[in-house]
Amino acid sequence: MALLGWGQPGGAMAAEPPPALHAIEQPAQPVAETLRSIARQTGASVLFDPGAVNGRMSRAVSGRMSAAEAISRALGGSGLAVDVMKDGAIVVKPVTPAAPTGGGAPAPVAPRSVSISAASIGDADRMPVQLAQGQAVPMAGREQPAPATEGTQQAELQKIEVTGSRLRRIAAEGPVPVNTYGREDIEKSGQPTLERFLSSLSEVSMAAGEGSFGATAGQGTVQLRGLPLGSTLTLINGRRVQAVGSSSGNYFNLNLIPLSAVERVEVLPVGSSAVYGGDALAGVVNVILKKSIDGMALDARLGSAKGIGDGSVSLAGGGSSESGSFLLLGSYSKRSPLTMAERAFFRDADYRRYGGTDQRTRTCAPGTVSSASGANLPGLGSSFAGIPSVPAGQTLTVADFTATAGVANLCSGQATGNGYTLVHGLETLALHASGERYLSGAWSVFGELTRTEDRLRSDEAALTLNNVLVPASNRYNPFGVDVRLTGALGSENGLQTIDRRTSFTRALLGVRGDLGAGWDFEATGSSSRDSGTSRTSGVTANAAARTAALASANAEAALNPFAAGRAASDEVLRAIWPESLRTSHGKRDQLSGFVRGPLLALPAGPLEAIAGVETGRDSYDSSIPGSFAIAGERTQRAVYAELRAPLLRSSPPAGRGWDLAALTLAARRDSYSDFGSAATYQAGLEVRPAPTLLLRASAATSFKPPTLLQTNVPDQSFPTEAFGLVDPARGNEPVVGGEVVRSTNPALGPERGKAYALGAVWEPDGMLGTRFGLTGWKVRINDLIGLAFPQVLVNNEGLFPGVVTRGPASGGSPGPITRVLWGEVNYGAVDTSGVDLEASHAWKAMGGTWTAAAAVTRARKYQVVLSPSVPAEDRLGRRFYDFWSPAWKGRLSLGYGQESWSLGLTSRFVGAYKDSGTSNRGLGNTWTHDLSASLDLVKFGLVSRAMVKGATLSAGIVNVTDRQPEFVETSPFYDPTQADWRGRYASVRVSVTW
Repeated sequence: MALLGWGQPGGAMAAEPPPALHAIEQPAQPVAETLRSIARQTGASVLFDPGAVNGRMSRAVSGRMSAAEAISRALGGSGLAVDVMKDGAIVVKPVTPAAPTGGGAPAPVAPRSVSISAASIGDADRMPVQLAQGQAVPMAGREQPAPATEGTQQAELQKIEVTGSRLRRIAAEGPVPVNTYGREDIEKSGQPTLERFLSSLSEVSMAAGEGSFGATAGQGTVQLRGLPLGSTLTLINGRRVQAVGSSSGNYFNLNLIPLSAVERVEVLPVGSSAVYGGDALAGVVNVILKKSIDGMALDARLGSAKGIGDGSVSLAGGGSSESGSFLLLGSYSKRSPLTMAERAFFRDADYRRYGGTDQRTRTCAPGTVSSASGANLPGLGSSFAGIPSVPAGQTLTVADFTATAGVANLCSGQATGNGYTLVHGLETLALHASGERYLSGAWSVFGELTRTEDRLRSDEAALTLNNVLVPASNRYNPFGVDVRLTGALGSENGLQTIDRRTSFTRALLGVRGDLGAGWDFEATGSSSRDSGTSRTSGVTANAAARTAALASANAEAALNPFAAGRAASDEVLRAIWPESLRTSHGKRDQLSGFVRGPLLALPAGPLEAIAGVETGRDSYDSSIPGSFAIAGERTQRAVYAELRAPLLRSSPPAGRGWDLAALTLAARRDSYSDFGSAATYQAGLEVRPAPTLLLRASAATSFKPPTLLQTNVPDQSFPTEAFGLVDPARGNEPVVGGEVVRSTNPALGPERGKAYALGAVWEPDGMLGTRFGLTGWKVRINDLIGLAFPQVLVNNEGLFPGVVTRGPASGGSPGPITRVLWGEVNYGAVDTSGVDLEASHAWKAMGGTWTAAAAVTRARKYQVVLSPSVPAEDRLGRRFYDFWSPAWKGRLSLGYGQESWSLGLTSRFVGAYKDSGTSNRGLGNTWTHDLSASLDLVKFGLVSRAMVKGATLSAGIVNVTDRQPEFVETSPFYDPTQADWRGRYASVRVSVTW
């Protein structure tokens, strides 16, 4: 059969295709720059020793030729030679001197660190690898080939690890789609944070939102496919991190990763728990941090929009040699807050101008007084009157209200004081260190350390009084009778504030090495922990203290709600609006290890395998002194394995072949101390009819464990009458005399998911950079965890065994309800599917290189079930606060660059969708345009190469047309999941290396 014929001389593939030709235009320049540039244009893997090429110049190259031919021409007369391996990799090395006539062997060239250059972008010696058919992926292990035979060196080249699989393989793309975004992509986007950049991607249907009305209270996260918070797993350098305590243990805060330390981000937009464990229901975001640099690097950035500004500065130093490498990076960033009072949209809450309703309220400074009895106010012809504005310190009389009788003071309650926050103020100080020490043989030890101090602060709306009773005894009540008052105090009295501080530390130590026969080993121990405090004030009033101050006739103890200035002493104000302090802590300690290598030889190639174990402990606690305390801890163990079996392989008589078909299988079992275990599986198929075409399919199961907050609920008891419960099993009679106990559900299990992907990728030969991709995907999540209302639990008693407790039955009827366990339950589902499309092309024209790219996601289904006996809810193209998806989301980009400068335009599209609830207001169908530019100051001649290695000036404008968020019909009257209130936002960056 043909299955055995593949891979043998004379099989079906009898001739190797000719090498791909590319349009190459390279000036005379340093050799290292030429090698990296040709690799980027051709997609070839190019290996070279930076020390061996340092100080050498290449020749100019122009014409249409293969990568190897272009490099050979460029290196003519440089003392360097080209060696093309059987797998197509190009090795550049010094010309070996002839052996002495005495018969001695030639003097060996001592290798240092070996650089791999390819179509990805980077200047460090240990940079990403990208093959002609692949995405940028990290080179596993150190890039220093063992001094062995050509075959051994070739095998080393094949050890490439990609997100979505822990296996290594020469073809960087596998059966699951992985979208890679390099540091240059992040910088060119102009977005100020990693969260905002991820939110702009087509595979991220919606964002949790910023500011007071966002779902994360100013913490950074990502919702792939618009799926629920916490369903996307965050990795740092391929390893999971804990959900931080300040998020109630629900998700990791992306703001704790210093943006200046990010090398690239890899997004796996389908479930993958069989490879990475829990929380990967929607997919995985893998943040790759910088490993090393040679020398020093300074990066400074300033950004600004109307009412808001931000900036950052980072300084890094590092080096690499034959003994190891290291990086030390420090960064500082600061952002000012943006509040509703700084946007005219909110200052006038009469939204009839948008076709909405008048949302102005009496919560103003000054406010409005009204009669407590309903009769006219004494001395006035109306039952209410606006409090007049008078100079601070002036005591009001009834006569002062004559002009405002019957006229209420109306304003935007959201924009009092500074107004509620649209973008929180943020200040971050971070340190990131990474290092690796090479040991004897092919072993090394490595470590990582990240420390972040993060502070979020905003001074928001004014202190409010809502229909409070002001007795006649109040020292400042001019009416002599009890009155009611709704209003806000002036900013002199303080504001509603939030001040959250988080300390985050992540440390990792590991060892890796070769075991021989193609096998390698890695073991790591890591600890990550966060400690945070959240202080809020002015939000919740102490009713008893407020009543006492409003009734007081004593000037030292009274609250003056009519005042234009100070309304009371600091002591009185703090008693009414006390500060609340919440402390939160999260921690994860983990040990892990794996072995990886060829398990056995198959007719089409080696069966690659990996087997590993993990063990870890998570803890979480949160408390408000005098109010509540929650603490939980769990241990977790996991075993996993993955196999990749080549099924068919082309094998021409000479030269490079490729895998025509390969099957990948993965399985994992996680065991938790608090709720049980979960087994997940994953399978993928790769088919390559030609080296430039990949067809792929994958299926995977996934899970998300309950959070420690959900499995450690402190007991609280309430009377059933407080919920107005009725018993459908007893003719809907009222439930009396029982209790509702808020507690932990001992039967709570994990959320479970299934994900499928089917697609194709084509990267034709002979072009500077052309790619077409199509992926159909489907994600279904079952057993969603939710807190159902007690009446829902009673109505569906049969679905939740043990939740409802009854007394003895009598007369053939069920006994009366005595107890309802009110806890989280597994019920609900999300079913979504769609198609991702991508296309990119690069070409030479007008003296430079042009690039064009498009990426679009078409969601075709988004069905949600959240409650028993309720039909599925269609959330496709319908706005919701927590999770949903527009039908279309995409990006188009066009760029032009020459050797020393570049320009780029990106247009982001959100398709049409409807407002929330029953509203049919149309939203979306909008384009947002961003500009970027960069200038290489050294190549342009503005900075001398003798002074620095490199210097770049870049600038960007996000939202060039200053498009504002759209009006929606319910509070906060805009869509937090799509809005960016910065408007037109400009930034400039200077990067220098030396």
